[in-house]
Order: sequence, then C-alpha cells, then structure tokens
Amino acid sequence: MAYAYEKRDFERVKVKTAITLYNGASFSREVEGICVDISDNGIGLVLDSVIAIGTECRAKVHDAHKNQGPFQALLEIKRIQPLEKGRCLVGASILEMF
Repeated sequence: MAYAYEKRDFERVKVKTAITLYNGASFSREVEGICVDISDNGIGLVLDSVIAIGTECRAKVHDAHKNQGPFQALLEIKRIQPLEKGRCLVGASILEMF
C-alpha cells in the first residue's frame, strides 16, 4: 500500500478563491486566476495564461468575507504545469506579505 506523505515545514490549506496577479513593467499587466492552495511560504494557482518561471508578481487574493481586506503579497513563480484547455497550474513562493 502506498502512502502519500509531504515533507513540508508548513501544511498546505486547500482553498478555491479568486486571485489577481499583477506583473510586467510597474506591475501593470493583470492576470486573473484561482488560488487552489496556500501555505506559510507558497501558493498554488490555476491560470488561463502562462507567466514565466522567475517572474515576480504582486498578488491579491479576494476574500468572500467582506469584513476582511484581501490578502496581498509579492510572489515569485517557481513552477508551471500544463493542464487541459490551455490552463496551467502554477506554484509560487511568497516573498513578502503586505
């Protein structure tokens, strides 16, 4: 029997919420996606367009609870995995939180 075990410092929390990434010159290019998981030092995203590995992006995770402001951070794209229908699964590290 196989056991799934992740050797991580921080547990990943599964979520499904909208996220907006801003990259390019002065963070002017906007990319919409879905945040699928988050941990203390990384984030998993599903995007409809590819962002190059190594790109730094500002991120705004939209919270359904109106009583809290959105989670905002500076991310670095670390990995990209192609999915169906031109979408991709993106792994990013959290460099700084705002």
